[in-house]
Amino acid sequence: MMNVSPVFAHSFGQLSVRLRKLLLSFSQQKRFKSFYITTPIYYVNASPHIGHLYTASLADARQRYEKLKREQDASESEIVFATGTDEHGQKIQRAAAKQKLNPEKFCDNVSTRFKDLFSLCGIGYTDFIRTTEPRHTAAVETFWNTLSDNGYIYKGSYEGWYSTQDETFLSESDTKIVNNQRVAADSGHKVEWTKEENYLFRLSEAIKEVRSRYEKNTSAIYPMKFYDAVMNDLQYFNEDISISRERSRVPWGIATPSDPNQTVYVWLDALINYLTVAGYPDTNSRRFKSTWPADCHLIGQDIVKFHAIYWPAFLIAAGLEPPRQIVVHSHWLMKRRKMSKSLGNVVDPFKIADSVSGERLKYFLLKQGILEHDCDFSTTLLLHAVNKDLSHTLGNCLNRSIAPKLCPDQRYPPFHSECYGTLTSRREGFSEPFDIIDMVTRLPESVETNCQRYHFYKGAEDIMACVREANALLHRNQLWHLDHSDEGHKKLSETAIHCVYETLRVSGILLQIFTPSIAGKLLDKLNVSAEERTLRHARESFSTYRGGHCPYTGRNLGEDKGILAPTVKQSMLVIK
Repeated sequence: MMNVSPVFAHSFGQLSVRLRKLLLSFSQQKRFKSFYITTPIYYVNASPHIGHLYTASLADARQRYEKLKREQDASESEIVFATGTDEHGQKIQRAAAKQKLNPEKFCDNVSTRFKDLFSLCGIGYTDFIRTTEPRHTAAVETFWNTLSDNGYIYKGSYEGWYSTQDETFLSESDTKIVNNQRVAADSGHKVEWTKEENYLFRLSEAIKEVRSRYEKNTSAIYPMKFYDAVMNDLQYFNEDISISRERSRVPWGIATPSDPNQTVYVWLDALINYLTVAGYPDTNSRRFKSTWPADCHLIGQDIVKFHAIYWPAFLIAAGLEPPRQIVVHSHWLMKRRKMSKSLGNVVDPFKIADSVSGERLKYFLLKQGILEHDCDFSTTLLLHAVNKDLSHTLGNCLNRSIAPKLCPDQRYPPFHSECYGTLTSRREGFSEPFDIIDMVTRLPESVETNCQRYHFYKGAEDIMACVREANALLHRNQLWHLDHSDEGHKKLSETAIHCVYETLRVSGILLQIFTPSIAGKLLDKLNVSAEERTLRHARESFSTYRGGHCPYTGRNLGEDKGILAPTVKQSMLVIK
């Protein structure tokens, strides 16, 4: 047998380890897929409104959930969250002219307003795309050429009712007469008969494949009510559609690559932004391969047709995969009427954010909003969410449990199994004791399920239900009356406070999805390190109860950083 020197063996061993790591890295790169979520890019003809913020809040919450989940594996932690502004088209031209600004300056001003609002509300996007950027122009031109090379574009004549406000041609059946004026049936915007020579897309050739894909994957459009609506509408989309405008009418836009007298239709231009963010037209790049297809396009119901019918048809024609899922939400109303300036029921998200804080406004939208149904904005509901949930339930639970009377040494107290059964844990209206440990143990899975379904309102309510139970545990056992010099009383109090802290710790980790700043302050006070704020750590609660070791027991509490979420008074609230 050959003798191998220890030095050679060690070097060979190190090389072997490095080789295995290299092979593993290569394998991970091949299967790596970042999570890519988008909002629509918002049209800059006016300042952002509450509906824009709601869409962004849904996407923000989902990407924060994905980040919380993926932090367990750094190799799969990449999250791409794209939003931005749609800055071309006839409406922009007219809006800029009305303010006596050139289109570039007008777009800069309004786009900045969107960025300001998202910053104010803690919308953690990774890419803010503007359709006036050079990278987007390159993507649009390449995409157009690809459709043309694949035989899906031809020149022809197109005529029909055209809505400048909606930037779209409409069939006769999509319009109606209101006060002797023909308007778009859905939006109510004025339409005018327009005839143009422009370029058309062979939708009639791609629509069959779109329909077939949806038949095989009913979750591609979510919730189901919108899937059903799209499947019903698909039977009417058998004609080719215009994808350009005469440049003499719409000079503010991207010229079609082969014809400088035509402008790429604004909504085709806008849809391609999702590819731009993914790194298109470099389809061989690691970024594009790891990002596309998008995991989710989050949209409002007004633009379902463009995203669920036209967009997948364009992508299929270009030889690209459609997005994996399109998630649609309903409208926000005021007193059961759609918000509009003419009715005077439009709320200003900037003023509300200044009144209650941007993060708490975002929490309200997530707590109140339901995808399937129109949601009503009211100051009563807003104050209920930000005060009852965040100030009174969460804030009071923390403040009471860290009080020197209940936690004299300001440490994470131990759990005494023999005392847990003696805690008063009955809830009003229930004859059997309620197990807070079981409730908190099930919480991460419940929140996960609801985040995956975009039912953030249910996830938030489940968290608050646990915190309410922790509050009730403090109240029912009246810990402030216990004598800590008595060993039995001391153990009982420590066990109760341990239960409360574990509830707050798990709730704080999960609340990072909804209110990252408030959750951060809570976890700072419990002295939970940044590395311990992942979904895995939320799942690992009440270790001592299960016979294990609790890493938080005996740990000093963190510094006091003031009130967690100050109460907002009605007089402080400004909405218009």
